[in-house]
Amino acid sequence: MNAAKTSKRNLNDTKLLILSGKSPIHATVGDIPGYLNSGDLFVINDSGTLPSSFKGHVQRTGLPLELRLASFQGPNVHSLQSWLAFSFGAGDWRIPTEKRGPPPQIFVGDQIIFGNDLSAEVIQVQFECLVQIRFVSDQLEKALYKYGRPIQYSYLASDLKIWDQQTIFSGSPISVEPPSAGFPFTWETIFRLKAKGIQIASITHGSGISSTGSKHLDSLLPLAEWYEVPPETADLVNYAKKKGQNVVALGTTVLRAMESAMRNGRLVASSGLTLLKIIPGHKVQSATSLFTGIHELGTSHMEILNAFCGRQIIEAGYQEAKKRGYLAHEYGDLSLLDC
Repeated sequence: MNAAKTSKRNLNDTKLLILSGKSPIHATVGDIPGYLNSGDLFVINDSGTLPSSFKGHVQRTGLPLELRLASFQGPNVHSLQSWLAFSFGAGDWRIPTEKRGPPPQIFVGDQIIFGNDLSAEVIQVQFECLVQIRFVSDQLEKALYKYGRPIQYSYLASDLKIWDQQTIFSGSPISVEPPSAGFPFTWETIFRLKAKGIQIASITHGSGISSTGSKHLDSLLPLAEWYEVPPETADLVNYAKKKGQNVVALGTTVLRAMESAMRNGRLVASSGLTLLKIIPGHKVQSATSLFTGIHELGTSHMEILNAFCGRQIIEAGYQEAKKRGYLAHEYGDLSLLDC
């Protein structure tokens, strides 16, 4: 599947591949209200996306590097100090990380300097380039936006701006890459859903980094990610399931958060770090349908799709989608899994 190379959004005209175990259906995002029923529940991720690529240097050696935040570590959305991050050799997004030189060696206690008013202390080092950090700044949120740039990949055609990474639902900036299944949605679509009697609920989940350029490091993904399921959402999900209504997750982050909060067949209000990896064999309990992007084979996102619908159904649908010119990655087209 070809990647979408621009952040320009087709909104209601975004292609939608509907997979249900029968023949794939080809629609658009604007058609979504026609595939849901009154009483169904639509669950979104209200996390905003922080500019999460930082150029800096190791204070001890002066050697340059790029630090990409990998996942927010909590303890709540009001404290943006603690993160997991990957270090890469110096360069920008036009140079794939796997084609750069190795990052400088980092030790626990090292300070990484980004500017006069922003640094990061290395708290833990894993696999040499996966580190836990704590940002240090008198005005942290302001400094993060001052020095950070969006994480982006070399298949894109031009620089991203921070607003290119936001959905209409964006709130607290604890995602490092956008929960991009929400990109094509407009308030008009949401109002049409609500007018049909479809309820909207939200969770908060810090969407993590999607790729490092290393097969070994990518095998670790997704890392521990922070989430919160509020009481009102737990109540709405449990009520919809009791009544036999559809619970529709908008994105794999929503599904991961809800699955992490399932206890004895019920969704419970909770928050914290989740280590859950949804892979084939995992029985999804929280949602009956999943909206998600078009993903690459072999990625952690694809494992979630295979768990939800089965590898044969996904691959057959993707073969058709490729013939019809569907676009992959964060600014591409969507699929609706209703298996």
